[in-house]
Amino acid sequence: MNVPDMILYNGKITTLDPSQPEVSAIAITDGLITAVGGDELLNSATEKTKKIDLKRKRTIPGLNDSHIHVIRGGLHYNMELRWEGVPSITIALEMLKEQARRTPAPQ
Repeated sequence: MNVPDMILYNGKITTLDPSQPEVSAIAITDGLITAVGGDELLNSATEKTKKIDLKRKRTIPGLNDSHIHVIRGGLHYNMELRWEGVPSITIALEMLKEQARRTPAPQ
């Protein structure tokens, strides 16, 4: 194993791997998880390795919700206001009034 940049240890780490659903430590190298297991992962640390004691707290994988609603966007694009470059609140309010006038009920 490469020398990890960071080790999270003493945790309750959810892995989402059915064969090993929870571990107490993970090692991270170059932004990637390179090892999972117990606190023995600390043995691979050097003085440059950042060590974070999770104090038995639950840790879960990062959640990245990057989805879009293509159909909604296509159907309603012209009913949504664009605020970029609006120079004043007065103009913004006029834009809202005009949009309300154009928007079909019951939107």
